[in-house]
Amino acid sequence: MITQTSTKEEILSAIGEAVSDMGGLMESLNEIQVNTVPYEDSWTAGQLFNHVTKSISGLGGAMLKEAPEAERDPAEKVAGFQKTFLDFSTKMQSPDFIIPDPGPYQKQQTIEALKQAFEVLKENAGKANLNELLTGLPMGDATKLELLHFVLYHTQRHLHQLQKITDALLSK
Repeated sequence: MITQTSTKEEILSAIGEAVSDMGGLMESLNEIQVNTVPYEDSWTAGQLFNHVTKSISGLGGAMLKEAPEAERDPAEKVAGFQKTFLDFSTKMQSPDFIIPDPGPYQKQQTIEALKQAFEVLKENAGKANLNELLTGLPMGDATKLELLHFVLYHTQRHLHQLQKITDALLSK
């Protein structure tokens, strides 16, 4: 269980596990299923991957932005992110800049794009001071530590969603 005091390595390992689990679920689908809407008001598996990839890519870049040290607890927003994103009973709206492209998607390219986005995040986070505070973000000001937790909980949320999508597609 990741906590507010988990190390950078522990958080990145947990993100890597969620990304790997998503890849495994995607591997269980064929090319047609990757682009099939499984049920009403759902993205396709390909669209979900594209959304998560865009999110991780953007936050991977944010890790390299220069920012001042936070003058507050750098983990202040972690519990809120966890509560928000791991509440699977709520439906959320994606910000426009990470709404997925309509597709179609090729399964292997989609998996590789997500893995590559994670590798860049991991590399950039390794160079980052996680106590720095970034301003003007869609979710409000956040430290780089909070952003890593955001990536974890956001990815776990979509892993849960992908499991539902996969179950629906494979039961047809």
